[in-house]
Amino acid sequence: MNLIRLAAALLALPTLGFAASGPRHPMPIAEVVSLSSSGAPPEQIIQRIQASATTYALRGSDFAKLKAAGVPDPVLDYLQQSFVDHIDLLTRYWVLGGNLGGCGFCYPQPVDLDTMQSGYAHVRATPPTRYVLSRPPGTPDWVPYPPSHLEGAPLSVDQIVAMANRGIPEGEVVRRIHSARLTHVVGIGGTGVVHTHPVAGLGGAELAGLKQRGVPEPALDALQGQFLAQFIETERLRYQSRGKGPKR
Repeated sequence: MNLIRLAAALLALPTLGFAASGPRHPMPIAEVVSLSSSGAPPEQIIQRIQASATTYALRGSDFAKLKAAGVPDPVLDYLQQSFVDHIDLLTRYWVLGGNLGGCGFCYPQPVDLDTMQSGYAHVRATPPTRYVLSRPPGTPDWVPYPPSHLEGAPLSVDQIVAMANRGIPEGEVVRRIHSARLTHVVGIGGTGVVHTHPVAGLGGAELAGLKQRGVPEPALDALQGQFLAQFIETERLRYQSRGKGPKR
């Protein structure tokens, strides 16, 4: 069963449950795919996601899968930007002492596109309310934070594409990404103003396009994880310079 059919089938199941549980229930990722396949304009899809106050914890390969399922580029970019905005908020609270309490739907929702499921009730993930000193609560388990290589060799997205196209084994590409300092993806919008949302230097449509440029899915996942780890560390240092917070 392809993603669109699976999304439509799963979307039909929980509709009554959402009405009973109230308007704050996260929007299922299946609904994003279903709306896209129905031809809804990107602006309408984005408005629906915004109205539900849902953020999705998407891996790099998830964007390629959503693209293949018909989700348009503006929605992919919105999904990534909203994820980055949410990670920024979680990092700020972690450093400055705030929290989102026990509000599970207030955190980025885990996603499994193979089953077209999303949310902590459906996808196995560390509970977002479990406090971990070494990372912002709600950070996905697959983000390698704290980063082990703060002074790694610089590596650009174009270099990753070149490695993949030269036939370098995907395991080696993944290893190099995990040991690298990614360039031109963090801090491109400026990091001096606390109240300005940082720009997602690695966009959702860009991640989806990298699959078409030959980057394998494990490398896309590694790229997204390393990008977010590097982003959290940059934001940690930025907020820590303005208040008290955990230090490693």
